[in-house]
Amino acid sequence: MRLEFGALSDDRRQAIRDRLARTGRAQVVDILRPDYARHLAASAARAPFNTVTRKGSGHVDLPAAWLASLEPARKQALGERVQASATDGFQYLYDNHPIYDLHQAGQVDEVWSDLVSFLNSESFLGLMRDLTGETDIALADAQLTRFRPAHFLNQHDDWADGKKRHFAYVLGLTPEWKIDWGGLLAFHGDDGNLAEAFTPRFNTLSLLKVPTPHSVTQVALSAGAERLSVTGWLRGR
Repeated sequence: MRLEFGALSDDRRQAIRDRLARTGRAQVVDILRPDYARHLAASAARAPFNTVTRKGSGHVDLPAAWLASLEPARKQALGERVQASATDGFQYLYDNHPIYDLHQAGQVDEVWSDLVSFLNSESFLGLMRDLTGETDIALADAQLTRFRPAHFLNQHDDWADGKKRHFAYVLGLTPEWKIDWGGLLAFHGDDGNLAEAFTPRFNTLSLLKVPTPHSVTQVALSAGAERLSVTGWLRGR
């Protein structure tokens, strides 16, 4: 099965360019061929994940096997500490499979190695330069993420010194998602209101200029699916 773009007309390209220039954010619907998007979604549902969060001022990886070994009371206490620390500080809780890093180490499954190679091909990077107008884009890193009920990523702007992040991207891989389930890519307005929010639509590439204040709203306990996506940054060398 070949990894290829879906149809993207000249009119759609121009509309995306215009929206990015005006707001710094846009969605490219049906970015990939539908059959390949479904293949990625099925592969994502089977992928091994660890859980990531923050402790103090640093990132923490929590191996799935270690979490599974915890007694229910300890697991609940850990979750409560994470939630409490999000009240007044930067915090997140979600599952991660670091496909770019594993690809670099030659340790990732073929489906994700192929995807990372595609994201770093001239075909994809050229399209991103064309849509964003950012000629310095030269690579795309990537992670596979899974947001389950109570998972979240609170306000941040993706800026990191020396990383040369021009745009962030999110490729949605959940076949169906309801707004009521949360997990929205939320953009924060200067007036303290929600400026806009993107639903994690299937086979849709969301783009946002760095830095842009945004968050992923908490996934509802009633969510009927897991929020699966490939996320990363379009970066300069």
